[in-house]
Amino acid sequence: MTEAELINLFIESSQALDSNFEFWLTVSFALLVASYLVTEEIPRSVFLVTISLYAAATALFMVRGMTMGRTLTSIRDHLESMGTTTSIITAGENYLVAGLYFIIMLGGTASTMIFVYWRFRRLRSL
Repeated sequence: MTEAELINLFIESSQALDSNFEFWLTVSFALLVASYLVTEEIPRSVFLVTISLYAAATALFMVRGMTMGRTLTSIRDHLESMGTTTSIITAGENYLVAGLYFIIMLGGTASTMIFVYWRFRRLRSL
């Protein structure tokens, strides 16, 4: 592949990673809003299924994010081996982005699940 094609592939892969993250954010906020609005109405079994599906979806988003991260790293390494002068992202920045992605998704998922569970228990104990 040429340098221009690799750079284009890098940009497209970055956009795919961003889309994955944005979709996870949308799902998380949808669960928060739904739990806030309908917690009193849903049976315990539906609550458990919803939380389980959210956890499974988050695991899927994280695996897809790791896959896209490896793809981005591979493209960056290939560009470096070609001796490109185009500055994409350094290895350190790559690790920082990957770490933040992981921390935000893991922390956000935990926070979302804790809030949803807390709300469910609070409203059920009243």
